[in-house]
Amino acid sequence: MFTVIRGGCFSKHPSNFIMQRPNGLPHYLFLIIKTGSELTIDGKIRICRPNSVLIIRPNTPYSYRNPNGEYVDDWLHFDCLPEDLSMLDNTMFHQGLPVSNPGILTAYIQQILWEHNFAAENSKEYYVDTLFKILLRHLCDDFHAENTEEYSPYRYKLQKLRLKIQASPYKKYPVKELAESFGISVSYFQYLYKLFFHVPFQADIIQMRIEYAKELIRSTDLPLDQIAHSCGYAGEVHFYRQFLSKTGMTPGDYRKTYVI
Repeated sequence: MFTVIRGGCFSKHPSNFIMQRPNGLPHYLFLIIKTGSELTIDGKIRICRPNSVLIIRPNTPYSYRNPNGEYVDDWLHFDCLPEDLSMLDNTMFHQGLPVSNPGILTAYIQQILWEHNFAAENSKEYYVDTLFKILLRHLCDDFHAENTEEYSPYRYKLQKLRLKIQASPYKKYPVKELAESFGISVSYFQYLYKLFFHVPFQADIIQMRIEYAKELIRSTDLPLDQIAHSCGYAGEVHFYRQFLSKTGMTPGDYRKTYVI
């Protein structure tokens, strides 16, 4: 079981800050380093780029600082049994792991600290343990993705975009405008989208629109032409063709099959 000793989010330190623990800590340390840092651990110097995660085992000598200015991090001092960390590779300890979703990890740390400090005593341990396992699972998924796919600072932004599209598939998403908002070319935007999600951008939008249409057909009695419009289609013909292509049946046949 994971237990939290103390922690903080968005902790800021001036440019002359240096954390030195020549004997380490008697427990584990989890950091999300937001500004980049120079890390010395077991006598070896490593450079951690911004938005990196660092996990340090107990009784490990270390120091860290940001030689280029202000240092900012999220941090947790925690304890657990060694088998609780079996999901982590040995290579995930004692080095800065660049992550694509630091915002998600920070949100879990904030919730862990909330439960640790304010949850009812009869449920605190359960909530902290569960949230910590989810935090580490997200880290593992990110780590293994980074080791099989090229690192990109756009991954988290693309994840947020995909969630936005899924929530509102009926809206227009001009690829040129999206690429410009990312500060990259259209071709690179499309390349990254397919790399991360294993589906082309436009094909993903179509699939999300069809899933939304299926939901409307099953759960409402709206006319099919109105459903087509509600899913972002300018006309019924295009909607019918794409629906048939993706489901193998027309919208009308789908309604007859799945609506009682």
